[in-house]
This record gives sequence, structure tokens and C-alpha cells, in this order.
Amino acid sequence: MNDFNREMLIVARESRRLTQTELASEASFSQAEISKFETGLKIPTEEQVRRLAACLLYPASFFYLSESIRDFGSGCVYHRKRKTAPEASLKFLLALVNIKRIQVKQLLKAVDSVAEYRFEQLDIDEHENSAVKVAQALRAIWKLPPGPVQDVIRAIENAGGIVVPYDFGTDKIDALSQWLPGMPPLFLVNKRIPADRLRFTLSHEIGHIVMHRYPTEDMEREADEFAAEFLMPERDIKSQLYDVSLVKLASLKPYWRVSMNALLKRAGDLGTITPRNRTYLWMQMGKRGYRTHEPIDIAPEKPSLLKELLDIHRQNFGLGSRELADMMHATEDDVIREYLGSEPPRKLRVIRW
Repeated sequence: MNDFNREMLIVARESRRLTQTELASEASFSQAEISKFETGLKIPTEEQVRRLAACLLYPASFFYLSESIRDFGSGCVYHRKRKTAPEASLKFLLALVNIKRIQVKQLLKAVDSVAEYRFEQLDIDEHENSAVKVAQALRAIWKLPPGPVQDVIRAIENAGGIVVPYDFGTDKIDALSQWLPGMPPLFLVNKRIPADRLRFTLSHEIGHIVMHRYPTEDMEREADEFAAEFLMPERDIKSQLYDVSLVKLASLKPYWRVSMNALLKRAGDLGTITPRNRTYLWMQMGKRGYRTHEPIDIAPEKPSLLKELLDIHRQNFGLGSRELADMMHATEDDVIREYLGSEPPRKLRVIRW
């Protein structure tokens, strides 16, 4: 067995939304002991690990994994959030995306596959320092046809990325993404956000994943510019964005599958509308409540790759929920609730990553 990994204790505790003091109380330790365990000043005994595991609802094996927490700003973890996003929610979701990555990694160990397309690092400084050029390059690599991207999640999955929907418990955070060497990119997305916002959010995260090896001051603006060109290529949409009105924005929304707000911003960025008219339409959208709920809902996109990966283990390898839990270093209850539900195994397609 590997040595006790203090980082797994931290990520387990934060994934259960517990402070050190709360964990200490529930597991019959002092807060000082928990602090020493997490800083590496003290190594818990096997019996103490079992107590921590029972309280945090992870198997004891989880705390001996040779993994490490990847934090925001590490060059591999990104997130799209509002300025008012709660810090506690960010901590919880960062822990969650690390755990999902660890669990998916266990599933991938037994699967050999080749992606039809691929994610690539496309340095922005090698593309004229233009996020637009990077978006154009990736669309070419992924062989996306002109016009709107019909299904962003499908495009991600065809390139080997894995999308995991989850109820974040807040609408202030849209998504987190993580890409580590030897792993497919992982996108944790908020179930609460509407489909048009989800598509832009995922495209924003794709921009981070392919462009940004290290954090920069301009990375959020660049990711937005990438998303706009990825979803609404200038050469295809510009002619449609003249004489813009609310009625026209509403008519374009189901075709481009982006929000009216995104279309209005795109018109402004491409210079097909004056700043004065853009401000006027923005104000009209606010008066009608469109900033919080736009007319015309977009059909949601649904990921399938992770389910199919699980079904390979269930059908091909004959694993039940108990065996899957052992493989993923999770509890059986967590595996059933978060991955399997009550769905039977489905017909499989090739897993691509």
C-alpha cells in the first residue's frame, strides 16, 4: 500500500463541505490533529484513517492514492464564474473536479481507444496572438462544417473530452475544466444553467484548455473571444447581424443556438451595429427581463461518453456497482447516485479520447 496522502484528506473533506473543525467534531479528533494530518506534520494510523474514511464517506484506499490536488492557477484548472461567486462553493467544486478526474482515471486504465479528433495545445502567440485564429484552427482540426456548432458536447466527446453535469448549488459558477498530461480534458458543468449559456461556457472552457498553459491577465477575454468565433464564425454570421432588432435576435437564436445577448455582443464586436443601438437594445432586453430569462429555449445537449465508459466495464467486464466502487475508490452509494442511477447499460459506441 502507498503512504498516506494528506492531499486526499483535504480534497475529501472539502468535497463534503466540511471545515477542519467540523470534521474533527464528527470524527472525534481535535482540530489541531486534523490540521497536522493535512499539513503532513502527523501521519494518522490505519485505525485513524478508517475513522476519517467512515466520516467522509470514502473508502480507506482513497487516502493512500498517489494523486495530487490541482488548484486554480496551476495551468490546468480553469473556471467560469460570476464575480460574486461564493468562495466556499469554489472550494467544493475544485475538490469535486479533482475527485471526478481521479475516478475517471481509474476507469480509463482498462480501456484502449483512439480519438477521431483530438484536443491540442494551440499557443496563442503562435496564432498571431489572436484567440480568433486559435478558434479557427481548432474548428479545422475537428473538421467542423461552416455555420453553427450543432452540438458542442458531441464535438468535445468526439475529440475525447469528458463532460460531467452536476448541480453546483449556485448559479454563480458555470463550469470548471481540467486537463492533465495523460488524461482527456474533463469539463464539470452546472446543471442549473440554460442550454445556450452552457454552450458558450463550454466553448469558453475549450478556449482555456487549448490556449492557456499558464494564467495570464487577458485569459478570460481571450477565452470569450475564442468562444464567440468558435460558435459564431465571423465569415458565416456577419452578414446576418445587420439591421439588428430584438425580433431578429430572437429569430437567429435557435439557428445559432446561442443567447440573444451573445448575438448582440457579437454584432457589436463585428461592427454591424452602432454602440448607441447596442446600448438601446441591451436596455430593452433588461426591461423585458431577457437578461435572466430569454424567450425561445434551446434544446439541451446531453453527454454520453462517461456513461458509455461505465457501460464498457459493466457489459464487457461484468462489473457491478460494488466492483466499480472498488475500482474508483468510491463508495457504492456514490457510484450509484452520481454515475449509474437506475439506468440499465446502453448500447455502446467506441470510446474516444
